[in-house]
Parts: sequence; structure tokens; C-alpha cells
Amino acid sequence: MSNHRTIAVRRSLAFVLDWFVVVLWGGVVFGAVTIVTHGNPPAPQGPWTAQALGLLTMTLPVTLYFAALESPRWRASLGKRALGLVVSSATGERLSLRSALLRNAAKFVPWECGHLLAQQAAFSGEEGLPTWVFGPAVIAFVGPVWWLVALFATGRTPYDRWVAASVAASARPERAS
Repeated sequence: MSNHRTIAVRRSLAFVLDWFVVVLWGGVVFGAVTIVTHGNPPAPQGPWTAQALGLLTMTLPVTLYFAALESPRWRASLGKRALGLVVSSATGERLSLRSALLRNAAKFVPWECGHLLAQQAAFSGEEGLPTWVFGPAVIAFVGPVWWLVALFATGRTPYDRWVAASVAASARPERAS
């Protein structure tokens, strides 16, 4: 297997590990809401309120988790660290916090478009989905496929290219004998 495909497999596995963090965060949010509302949370008043709640409680914290851990100090999310990967600029330098934020915001656009589709569907009733929702639906479904095809074909995702980032095996320091 070529080196970029090996990295692609490791990145995919790292992302699966990172989703355990996302699920844990979702559980914390769910638990907190359940406790605060005594198990009876108020329903959002409409799709845009629900969208804003999801954005503020899930998408934004998850994006910040990835960006903070992949920025200059840590250089890798927990999943990437577990699989010996680091995020850097295309030249091998540490990725700036700004680039890490942009990279991860782009990565989660399809996820947020999926949330938008779900919220609009949940509130659409018998009228059906508004036509404009099909644009975000295409992004929600095609985006992750595009990310994966690019990753396995070239070793880099589009969002890596957009911010001139690279994910590679970490250089392990030599141990003194």
C-alpha cells in the first residue's frame, strides 16, 4: 500500500476515534439539558431556532475541539495522536490557529448542511421541504464522499489543500540508549 493510502487509512481510523469524543460531548449536552429541564426540554419554535441550537451546542464546540488540538501547540486531535499523526502546514511548519480553524470549519460544512436538512425536514410538515434545501442536501451527501475520494486518491482532502495543510506520520524522537 502506498504511503498516502496508509496515511489515509490512519486518518480515517483517527476520525472514528475522534467521533467517540463527539459522541461523549453530545451525551454531556443531552445530560445537562435533561437535568436542567427535569427531563422535559422545550421544543424549538422552528427550524432556524433548532439550527442555531445545534450549531452552538454541537458544531461549534466540535469544530473548536479539532482546531484547538490541531493548532500549533498540540498539532493533532486525540484520534490523530493515538494513531501517530500530526497536522502541519504544507511546508512542514506548525499549522496556525487561523488555518486550523478554517480547515476544520470547512471540514464540518457538510455536517452542518446535514443538520440544516434534518431541521427543515422535521419542521416542514405536509408542505414538504422547500426547494432551496436541496442545495445543502447535495453538500451534506457529496461533501464527505469528495473528502474521502480525494484523501484516498491523493493523500490530502480538499480542505487540507484550501489552507495548505498536511497530515503525516509524526516524527518520533530517538531514544537515548
